[in-house]
Amino acid sequence: MKILRWLALILLGVSGFSAAQSSSTQEIQEIEFKSLNPRQYEDVVQQKWREITVKAKLFVPNNPILPKAPAMIILHGSGGISDGRELTYGEKFNSLGMYALVIDSYLSRAVDKMPHARRLFEISTFAQASDAIAGLDHISKFNEIDESKIGVIGFSFGGITSYFLNLENVISKISKTQNRFAANISFYGTCQFSFETPKLTKTPFLFVVGEKDESLDLQACQSKFDKLDKKDPNSKFLIIPDAHHAWEVNSPLSYRKTINLRDCYTVYTEKGLMLTIRNDGVMAPFDPEKPTGFGGCIKPGYTIGKNSTAEKIADNYIKKFLTEVFK
Repeated sequence: MKILRWLALILLGVSGFSAAQSSSTQEIQEIEFKSLNPRQYEDVVQQKWREITVKAKLFVPNNPILPKAPAMIILHGSGGISDGRELTYGEKFNSLGMYALVIDSYLSRAVDKMPHARRLFEISTFAQASDAIAGLDHISKFNEIDESKIGVIGFSFGGITSYFLNLENVISKISKTQNRFAANISFYGTCQFSFETPKLTKTPFLFVVGEKDESLDLQACQSKFDKLDKKDPNSKFLIIPDAHHAWEVNSPLSYRKTINLRDCYTVYTEKGLMLTIRNDGVMAPFDPEKPTGFGGCIKPGYTIGKNSTAEKIADNYIKKFLTEVFK
């Protein structure tokens, strides 16, 4: 695993995205497609789910790469689609000549108006993973899009989903096709979720975190990616100096009282069981019907808000990563 920490400072001088402007986007199309709604990994293993209709926005570039353009699927965080982030990245990818699909997993399941904590227990990352896979299958049929160059990027909650989409444990059980993402980017998804026997896809993977993000255990991140390095030399781990959580969101940097899973360490078994390591060190089954099911490891809050320097560093590295992958 390439640990790219202080290199991030050097990348400030690299040309990144052009400014996200409406001139980069020809139009934004409202589209729908079928997905699945697993509540937990056990549902994925047992293929116990119901079909739903997912709502998404397709950002069409004004000057697409020809003859066929790459595309990025964008997955929102636990707060849903946030000002300055998911829709803005739709425009940013358009500025690179790529299509972008922003999926609203909350609106699609009518939980977008629920309190933040409740949404986290109504929608699983596996449901969002199903949406991403369904989105991949849907837009891969578009004549204008290069089906071999479709990537995914997830933020926070969506960043956890992105990590799961890097595992055949998840994608092979949900997907009805052989389609796979050509690139996978996870922004500040927690590193405390793991699988008993992880089986990696061959997708190049970029994981980006902030040095001061209180929602993450950076040692857990380091350990996870040290193990991945032995199996996946294409994966890269970038720590952005002095950055907190959600540095793209258009709100002042401030401490937010919200669910913090930093100390919640969980393992998914081959049978689909989610085991949580409680504060007393005992590993116990997680009950998705009980918000206290993490065994008391949930902490209150972390710092969120705009950091333009971090955003520029991250954008520069996204462009560099995708240029390498989609060449």
